[in-house]
Amino acid sequence: MEEPLSLTLLYTGGIAGDLALLPRLYTFLQRLKGDGRHCLLLDLGGSCSDIAWHCRDTGGRSALIVLDGMGYHAANAEGVLETEDRDKLAGQVTMGLVDRRNHWRCRMASAMEIIAALRPVEPDERLQIMLEPAESTRLDGKVLRLQAVGRGQVGEVAVDMRGEPVLVSSCIRNMPADTPPNPSIAGAVEFVESEARYYRRRGP
Repeated sequence: MEEPLSLTLLYTGGIAGDLALLPRLYTFLQRLKGDGRHCLLLDLGGSCSDIAWHCRDTGGRSALIVLDGMGYHAANAEGVLETEDRDKLAGQVTMGLVDRRNHWRCRMASAMEIIAALRPVEPDERLQIMLEPAESTRLDGKVLRLQAVGRGQVGEVAVDMRGEPVLVSSCIRNMPADTPPNPSIAGAVEFVESEARYYRRRGP
């Protein structure tokens, strides 16, 4: 019997500029990813906040730069980046920056065409993942909506992509308090904060 072709989604949200969280979050994500799975890493938005000094000094780019270094495929940048800041960042990162005007498209495997967007954009696509938090995780036809998660949480969703997409499972996992930080991501955070201090000193 043929095994289902499955896609695993790991997603976060509401990081709100907490860069100190990200080295530990990366370790947790790596544990959840395991090996040999088709996995997408997504963020549902709120990655930066004006409460965080580096978010103010970088126009909301700081946390998104670190998420890109963590291997995220796409992130909801609506309300985080102004148009000018988005255009600057788009040329510096490999992940998709999704907002009201821009969606992200990928092909994970020969039969896996996927779009990440804030609203349905092409009804004939295999799977459309909405990057705005929903009350619950549900698959309406080919439109997948994801339950909101809090800081330090990771949503995990499995979708059977053989034929019409089928939601196999969904859960929200809490990062253990003793999760160690990843040294490489800790170094990336230090670099981003250093750059933010430079922008502050330079001024407008």
